Amino acid sequence: MNSWLAIGLVMAILGGLMLGLRVYQRRFSPHPEVVRKLLHMPMGLLTLSFPWLFTSAVPVVLLASLSVGWLVLLRLYKPLRQEFGSVLGGVSRQSLGEIYFPIAVAIVFTLSHGDPLLFGIPILILTLADAIAAIIGIRYGQVHYSTSEGEKSAEGSLAFFMAAFFSVHIPLLLLSTTGRTETLLIALILGLLVMLLEAIAWRGLDNLFIPLGSFVLLQSHLSMSVADLAVRLAVTIGLVLFVLCWRNRTTLNDSALLGAAFVGYLSWTLGGWRWLLPPLILLVTYPLFVSWVDQQKMPLTPQEQKIMRWLPAPSDRSRQWQRIHTIHSVLSVCAAGLLWLLLFVPLDRPEFFYPYTLAFAANLAIVGVAGLSPVNYWHRAHVVRVTVHVLKAWLLLFIPFLVIVGLSASSIDAALGGLVGTGLSAIAYYISQPYLRNRSTDRLAWACRVLYTTLASALSLIPLYGFPS
Repeated sequence: MNSWLAIGLVMAILGGLMLGLRVYQRRFSPHPEVVRKLLHMPMGLLTLSFPWLFTSAVPVVLLASLSVGWLVLLRLYKPLRQEFGSVLGGVSRQSLGEIYFPIAVAIVFTLSHGDPLLFGIPILILTLADAIAAIIGIRYGQVHYSTSEGEKSAEGSLAFFMAAFFSVHIPLLLLSTTGRTETLLIALILGLLVMLLEAIAWRGLDNLFIPLGSFVLLQSHLSMSVADLAVRLAVTIGLVLFVLCWRNRTTLNDSALLGAAFVGYLSWTLGGWRWLLPPLILLVTYPLFVSWVDQQKMPLTPQEQKIMRWLPAPSDRSRQWQRIHTIHSVLSVCAAGLLWLLLFVPLDRPEFFYPYTLAFAANLAIVGVAGLSPVNYWHRAHVVRVTVHVLKAWLLLFIPFLVIVGLSASSIDAALGGLVGTGLSAIAYYISQPYLRNRSTDRLAWACRVLYTTLASALSLIPLYGFPS
């Protein structure tokens, strides 16, 4: 079929779909999330025809651009927004999911070169699993877990896993030469991992994370042996179970914990067990760095109550942390380390394990600094606490580092350099923290954490490479 004719046909079908849903919405007043998914499912199923409609990525990118332009116009142009905006934006949460959808389709089509399986499976997961999870969660959701935007249901996530599993298993079984056992294991792994992506996404980013993550995972797992796939499945299940069992010992909400499990999987699968160790040590030990005050014995000042929100209420006898930290906190803590991990993979530079370890040590020290009381902030006692946090974080991360790389003059020098980098990051955060705490959101604090730890870990490489001549 001619590409221009195909583009026109697709746009006409999508326009007719929106008109039909608007009529349905006016007549029956269904739940807004149901309307959104009734739009997304036909859109996704329609895009599955793209490998047969288009022979290159150019018309798909053009079609995605036209769709994004139309969707942006719906948001900005009031008459259109009043007429059709509720089809897309009737839910109470803020979301750009409908804009991410065509962008994801274009990216996956380009990366897959129009391969029906590599393109179709990620889009099928997004189309079916995401929609089924939302509808099941609304209708049957009883057990809820906390996210950065409120709550999601365990029933919805389980439905997502099942739909994702079959979206992978059936196409691979029927349309590929992959063995039956491999197909089963790949479907289980992708179902679990993409379910984690859906659970941690916010503001509609699941429409971007799910297809892109599915494509990368599918492409990387198709060539693996049964033994490799079985190990990856076991590690995935183990990480998820561990963070869920650890949930009452942390300040992380549920989606943040699942995000930590996904970071652990990335670290292990891309770098190996030694690259898993630093983020795992941070997750297990960071509660030791969070300030604890028994408010029955030592009531907090109003200023401290505003800052130290992770502490339980005085009347709470459970003595458990308030789980206030979201996936954004996890990303800010892991960003510098993930940068070195992602650089290590294509460049094959084992020495990047050093700044990777330093990044997590620096973040662990900053966790302690972030918990300091705002009362008498510049007092000498706080300086001592910062010093103790730096030493503890350095020892917890760099003793395993020395065990892994072996004791030598160069490794000891690197570890001492890690102490300097950890200290500089913590001091920089300590100095800037009073200003950061006066901001209305934590975004600048997250950005500063990423900046300080990235710079410190990057500067640590100077002794290894020397100054440019």
